[in-house]
Amino acid sequence: MASSADLPSHSADPAVELPRVLAALQTVYAPNLSSHATQSTDNNAFSRRDLADRYLTSFQRLPVAWIVCDQLLSSSAQPPTDATSLQQRQFFAAQTLHSKCQSDVHQLPRESLGSLRDSLSAHFANHASDSVKAAMENRPSNSRPLVTRLGMALAALAVQLNWVTVFEDLSGLLNTRPELTCAVLELFRSVPEEVGSERLVLLSGEEDVSDFKNVLREKGAGVVLSLCEGAVGRSCGYRQQMEKQQLNDGMNASGYPNMITPTHHHQDVATTEAVLGCLQSWIRIVEMHPSLLQNSMLLPWMFDYILTDSTNGGYEMAVDVVVELMRSYTSEHNENSGLIQAIVPRVMGLGGIGVENTDLSPFEKAIREEDEDGMRGYCRIFTEMGEAYLSLILSHEELNQEVLVELVLKCAGIPDKEIAGITLHFWYKFVMGLEDLEPFEYRQIKIDTFASQLVRLLAIFTNLLRFPVGVEDLSSDRVDDIEGIRLYFADTLEDCCRLLGGEAMLQTLGAPLQAECQRVSSLPSHQQLSEWHGIEAYLYAIQALSMYVPGDENRVLPFVIGLIPQLPPEVPLLRSTACQTVGKYASWLGNHSSYLQPLLPYLAQGLSIPRCASSSAAAIREISERCSSLDEAVMQLYDGIVVARDQHRAAGSNGEDFILDIKNELAVLEGVCASVSNKMKNHQSLTSDIVNGYINHLAQPIITNLKVLAPPEYSSSPKQLSSEVSRLTVLVQYLKIPRATHQQSDSPSRSDFILGLMRETWPMLDAIGRKFPRDFVLSEKLCRLHKHAIRECGPAAYTPLLEPLMQQIVTNFTQSLSSPYLYLASVCISEYGRDQSYAQQLFGMVSTLSSTVFQALRSIDDFTAFPDVVEEFFYMAGRMMTICPSLLVQSNLLNSLLQCAAVGMKLSHRDANKGTLNFLESTVSYSLELRSNPTADANSQANLAALERAIIADGQPLVINLAQVLLGELPTSRLDNGTGSIAGILFYLNRLCPDLLMQWIQPPLISAPDHAKTAFLGALHNQVARNEFNTSVRKFTTVCERSRKRQAGTNGDDSRSS
Repeated sequence: MASSADLPSHSADPAVELPRVLAALQTVYAPNLSSHATQSTDNNAFSRRDLADRYLTSFQRLPVAWIVCDQLLSSSAQPPTDATSLQQRQFFAAQTLHSKCQSDVHQLPRESLGSLRDSLSAHFANHASDSVKAAMENRPSNSRPLVTRLGMALAALAVQLNWVTVFEDLSGLLNTRPELTCAVLELFRSVPEEVGSERLVLLSGEEDVSDFKNVLREKGAGVVLSLCEGAVGRSCGYRQQMEKQQLNDGMNASGYPNMITPTHHHQDVATTEAVLGCLQSWIRIVEMHPSLLQNSMLLPWMFDYILTDSTNGGYEMAVDVVVELMRSYTSEHNENSGLIQAIVPRVMGLGGIGVENTDLSPFEKAIREEDEDGMRGYCRIFTEMGEAYLSLILSHEELNQEVLVELVLKCAGIPDKEIAGITLHFWYKFVMGLEDLEPFEYRQIKIDTFASQLVRLLAIFTNLLRFPVGVEDLSSDRVDDIEGIRLYFADTLEDCCRLLGGEAMLQTLGAPLQAECQRVSSLPSHQQLSEWHGIEAYLYAIQALSMYVPGDENRVLPFVIGLIPQLPPEVPLLRSTACQTVGKYASWLGNHSSYLQPLLPYLAQGLSIPRCASSSAAAIREISERCSSLDEAVMQLYDGIVVARDQHRAAGSNGEDFILDIKNELAVLEGVCASVSNKMKNHQSLTSDIVNGYINHLAQPIITNLKVLAPPEYSSSPKQLSSEVSRLTVLVQYLKIPRATHQQSDSPSRSDFILGLMRETWPMLDAIGRKFPRDFVLSEKLCRLHKHAIRECGPAAYTPLLEPLMQQIVTNFTQSLSSPYLYLASVCISEYGRDQSYAQQLFGMVSTLSSTVFQALRSIDDFTAFPDVVEEFFYMAGRMMTICPSLLVQSNLLNSLLQCAAVGMKLSHRDANKGTLNFLESTVSYSLELRSNPTADANSQANLAALERAIIADGQPLVINLAQVLLGELPTSRLDNGTGSIAGILFYLNRLCPDLLMQWIQPPLISAPDHAKTAFLGALHNQVARNEFNTSVRKFTTVCERSRKRQAGTNGDDSRSS
């Protein structure tokens, strides 16, 4: 096993370190040739690649790396080697220098930074020049990545040094060395990216970076655009073509600018890509004034370049730039209007709008030729224009807006679902925008304007909903992917319903569905089974409209619902969609019960088909809830399931491999409960015998199974028991017993039913918890049952079972240390804690549970092993503090909780951390609430005194932890948002005990940068408002994070140097 002892110590002497680095690089990049390198050293430490890699990684953080990497970049300073090895060494050096310019500049004396800049500039220019020469001499060269990385290093250094003349300085270099244009453009592309890099550990303050950003915007943008224009002009003579066109006929008869005939086959692709990459970076990051772009020849050049063959280099980048341009300069800002007026005609020209040429437009040509890259590019441009200029589309001014929507509609009609899907977000924003228009009359005018296009969208997307031919042979993952895409298309159809109405859109689908059915039925019988895709797509679209279709629709749904039982049963995907459609229109079926009779057998058969079992079960649940005439039929169906399951178990199986999954069975049971509930509600002469008869019919099979499975001597599995508990939970949740009338005084209430059910099953539930105490899923199911029993029954009615429930919580948690029991304890506190008569019982439960937790969690390793217990425990304690705090705060338990929280705060687990912080903020905010109450009674005053004593006794470790979180030395899940955050706890502590907080927090913050610490402590001292305090916390942690990275590098340097 490799260890640090296997590696030689680093040397601060470059002459010693350079040969070691060369040997390690030889091993990493050419391990088969490394033996010579290792033999040339005094040891063979670099014969293994993992050791060589570790050596190089640690080397990169050392101060000596600056000099060694400078030497590596000079080929004359290295021993002879082949070209490939030389390039690998030099790229490693450039990569290292880039990283160091981002985060390790503090290693160098300030007076040497100028020479670093000069040295890096020289390496950049030399290697860029060599790259150009290699291309001209047709000799192989892989130096472009090296030049790019050196440019990134120079860009990072420019930010660190606040090198405000970087653009003028490096542009001037091109006067004598114009061949470096592409390299300089790539460097300029990197500058904005480095300004916003999260890896940047600033040598100076944030203010200098802000000033540098202003330099980019005010000075750099003009220089960079001029350089790009010059590069384009020199590369392809574009400026001369443009000036010639302006002298002749710059505008066509429609007022749109003519496109310049592309001559880009003469243009250097490398220059094109460098210009486009630089433009995209500056448009995306730098807020350039729109007039700069509006008046630049680069604007028409970009669009003209898109007219070239989509296989040409730079085509996709040109599309990216145009998309970024529209995204960054939207119509919502008036200052962009001039630029937008220059962009819109050119985009329209790509689609053939406003162009005199009668030939196919570039977009239509791409569709005709099935040019996938071309179609994707045009689709992105048209869709982005629709989104960016949506306010113009929806404006009062007549701008021929339908033309743009038509372009996006054509994009949606592209057969490729991935490309068509690019338009989805536009349609979402378009519908939302139309909905938000005011007043209503204007909104309706706009909806009517675009109605025909939305109706066509319905037809287009319905066609895109089709499954591909051969879908049956695809993997389940691939089918799931297709289903996911279909959901997005269906969501858009549902959105359109809100504008046009479900009935109108349904009728639009009705005729083509009937036509498709007639087409399929006219085929020979052996072909019909393979022609189901169209019918399925129409059914899928129809179900997407269900929320907006009225219950009295009588033109399309009678045909659709009547069609479903006649569909071929051998096609699972078609059957699944048909079942979903039944479920979606359950309300309609409730009003048209004559269509139900053939549907239930169809759905029941689907339960045994794996691919459509879930949709069948869901449909049964839906129609059972909404169709009162199904009660007996649904009950018989479920009885059949129970019988089949029992027979399956009796045949020697444990029931876990039953054909119907438990999730689907529970869905059916929910439907049965809803159906029975509706029947009891509508029963004219409901008696206790009738109610008890229904209850026994549904509950008795579950109780019988529990009696068999629960005893410790019976060989049952946790999964079997979880299933029975889940069935019991469904009864508690969904079997609604109606309120008894005066004539039905002997009829049991819902509370009576739940209490009776829980009492009868209590011994079995108790036995289950003891039988498998450490099975988490079973514990979760049991606690979920109790939670719903309390809430459905009501706290008052459930009171007789509260004491045994709390005993069961304590006993089961002590045996299992399973967090669901802590959650159930929180439920008890929520339901009963506001009634002071239960306070002593609840506090006793919390005390006992706390003792168990304290005994189990004695070290940070214990906390780490049970993060879910930590989370739920502190949420429970926080709920106790919020709802019934008196007994807790006046006990010694509070001190123990605070001490425990001090450990829990150190846990690197998001949810556990949230629970701990939630408790602490609840505690401190309650203290402040008491302090600010001028009419507090004696009990409240006693609570406040107890809280203050606890905070004085145990608050300092907590504050130290809070400080360490701010410094980045401890993890946190919430810095300043939500209930239970670092900022929230500090804010309330500062209002409660400002002097004490200041006394405790200053020592651990001693290592923080002075300027940031002063600002943060000033916010505490001035007791600023919460929002302002949150901002101060965020700023402080940002500065500390960068300082910490810098310090980590320094410490690493010290420990690795010899």
